[in-house]
Amino acid sequence: MNPPLEEAGASAVPEPPRAIGDPPVKPVFINLPSGKPLTSKEASSLIRATGSPLVLLAGEVGSGKTTLLASLHDAFQFEARGFGGYIAAGSSTLLGFEERCFDSRAASGAGEPHTIRTNFDDGHLFYHLRLRDHELKQPAKDIVFADMSGEFYERALDSADEMRELTIITRADHFVLLVDASKLQANKNRAHTRATALMLMRRCFEEKMLNKGSKVDILLTKWDLVLARLGEEDAGTFLAGYLRFFQDEYAQKVRRVTVIPVAARPYSESRLPLGYGLGALLHKWLQEPRALFEQADRQMPVPALTSSFDRFALVEAPQLYEVPNG
Repeated sequence: MNPPLEEAGASAVPEPPRAIGDPPVKPVFINLPSGKPLTSKEASSLIRATGSPLVLLAGEVGSGKTTLLASLHDAFQFEARGFGGYIAAGSSTLLGFEERCFDSRAASGAGEPHTIRTNFDDGHLFYHLRLRDHELKQPAKDIVFADMSGEFYERALDSADEMRELTIITRADHFVLLVDASKLQANKNRAHTRATALMLMRRCFEEKMLNKGSKVDILLTKWDLVLARLGEEDAGTFLAGYLRFFQDEYAQKVRRVTVIPVAARPYSESRLPLGYGLGALLHKWLQEPRALFEQADRQMPVPALTSSFDRFALVEAPQLYEVPNG
């Protein structure tokens, strides 16, 4: 009687049958993604390989950055026809998304849904989605989101040195500032919330993190709460006022600025759908040309022609360089 497999050891596992003369089978090891959020190095490699845009979510603690990511993930799972005109085609960070979503689901046993916020010690976390148009007419597109704790931005408000450390802002294709609209609407928190948003933007301009080529989206989050408190008509007036306010502040300083009300995870009695306002944003983030491929507004000085690369660049792309006077 043969001994049990556990006692016989791994050597007793029979090899698959092979035809006479076939070469021995060699094991092939494939590196699979862990599913966890990407590190900066991993995100850079993915962006270079796929050409995906980088969307940076910024804002103070509790503004809704991680909830936005979790709601995007949920929307692609629970909406049969996809979301924002796209269907999910893969992700390297599914486990990371699930970790952020768990406390919002019944399986968590929580009395009310909420999202685990990003801790300062987590550093920079990157999340990846691969999406395809729901009619399957175009190839799949990749997109990478950068999520950092609001504590990073709060420290940057107090220290120029801390702001200079946030070099990821200069690399982002889309700078997305989340502002808690429910606090803007409340008398108690209005002044502080608006001042914090303005100070963060001012710091970004002072340290040249944002410039004329930047694309800025200002999201007025938790819009479901504003509607519940004010009603549709007064909420529309409230929105129009802040749209003018932010346009007047930044329209001349960046390539474009948009102000959009969103409700990533509306409260249970709200009539707004999951991810309200995010579908159109997602489409824009995926369709707009990346900053890397847009022609710069300012031409570069002609380099010293000391290498073949310099001469090649000047011949092939003369429009990128200043023409010497005379």
